[in-house]
Amino acid sequence: MSPSSPSSDHIRIADNLRRTVELTELGLALRQAVIEQRNVPGAGEGMAQVMHEIRLAKEQAWQQSQS
Repeated sequence: MSPSSPSSDHIRIADNLRRTVELTELGLALRQAVIEQRNVPGAGEGMAQVMHEIRLAKEQAWQQSQS
C-alpha cells in the first residue's frame, strides 16, 4: 500500500468536508420541514411533505456534488 500524496489527502479531506456540509443541509431541511408541519393546523399529509422536502434537499445536494 503506497502512502498517499499530500495533494490527494487534501482532495479527500475537501470531499469529506463537502459531504459533511451536504448532510448537515439535509438534516436542517428535514428539521425545517418538520417544524413547518407542526405549525400547520390540520395538515394530514405532514409525513408526505417531509419526505418531499427530503427528496428535494437530497437532489439538490447530489446536483451540487456532481458539479
